[in-house]
Amino acid sequence: MTKDRILHRLIADRTGAMAVEFALLAPLLFTMMIGIFQVGVFMQNYNAVRSLASDTGRYVMVEYQKGNNVNDTDIQSVARSFAVNAPYLLDTNRLTVTATTQGTSRITGAKEISVNFNYQLEDFLPFVTLPGTNVTYSRPIFVVNN
Repeated sequence: MTKDRILHRLIADRTGAMAVEFALLAPLLFTMMIGIFQVGVFMQNYNAVRSLASDTGRYVMVEYQKGNNVNDTDIQSVARSFAVNAPYLLDTNRLTVTATTQGTSRITGAKEISVNFNYQLEDFLPFVTLPGTNVTYSRPIFVVNN
């Protein structure tokens, strides 16, 4: 056999083409699938932090309507206790909650409490660091003493 004929046979042979193509594209495909999963988890955590802020605000408002004055430390501990339970299931080691009572309120006759949440998101792929892996959310709570 001549060199041209051997070369022609190798070029015409397609028996392993699919395996080679899969080997070339599989890492990209799997990385994209894991990335889509990670974006979904990030969005779930963002929604959980926002809902947690709303539930904390509701708790504070109800307690003030009952006549119970909750301080900033109580608000932080209640928010953290809400965070570990369903439906949020957040990791409290990565959650920071700060509540501060404002000196002057934006609404006359109301007490303003600012609650800030910061949640460090977890990366699934250690070799890919995505920007903005912190969820930060702030919520003002306005209450009136009875």
